[in-house]
Amino acid sequence: MLTRTALRLVAMASSAVAFTPFASTRSAVRVTADAGPATEPESAPAPVEPATPPAPVVSMINGWAPDARKPCFGLPGAIAPLGFFDPLGFTKDAELSKVKRFREAEIMHCRVSMLATVGYLLGENTPTITYGFDHPTIANNQLAEAPGPVLFALFLVVNILEAYRAADGWIEPRSGGAVFTLRDRYYPGDLGVDPMGLKPTEAKEFATMQTKELSNGRLAMLAVAGMCVQELLNGKPMLADLSF
Repeated sequence: MLTRTALRLVAMASSAVAFTPFASTRSAVRVTADAGPATEPESAPAPVEPATPPAPVVSMINGWAPDARKPCFGLPGAIAPLGFFDPLGFTKDAELSKVKRFREAEIMHCRVSMLATVGYLLGENTPTITYGFDHPTIANNQLAEAPGPVLFALFLVVNILEAYRAADGWIEPRSGGAVFTLRDRYYPGDLGVDPMGLKPTEAKEFATMQTKELSNGRLAMLAVAGMCVQELLNGKPMLADLSF
């Protein structure tokens, strides 16, 4: 009797073991194995700073390229012993367009003054349309006493030259650009007129020649102003007090 009861208990235990969920255990182990080793979370990528835009490419004109580190952007004209001389600060913190406009005005006044200096001396001591061979005369009076046709011809020539200079070097207001501004490709004073071929091709030689032109022109501006004032004060021609 006891033996039969023991056999029944063993059979029931075997049946219970048969229903144990072995698959779940293997499935759990398989999932764990597939997951692999734990990894650290990836860090966020560092922000990318925008690249600095490259500096604008400035084409050289007559061997000169604007350099903001130099006075007047490196234009020639600083002459010893004073060097760069701007006591009133006209070019201090000025933009390139303004500096070029100042140099254009300076070089034009230099050229006109050099012509005027020669004109004072020749006009007073050589035959003229108005006075004939009656000389010396006073140059300050010649323009006011010139005949109408002579004045018209003079003003016509000046207007043609100025129109050519404006068309070559200045931005047209109707083009939508800045008003009263020189073209980027235009070098102040270089109108492309060189019938004798004196313009140097080397940058250093060109800068030297323009420095000489500026030096003579600045002296001529002072000289012609002095001639004008002298004749207004004494009412005599320039060479009237000389012995020859």
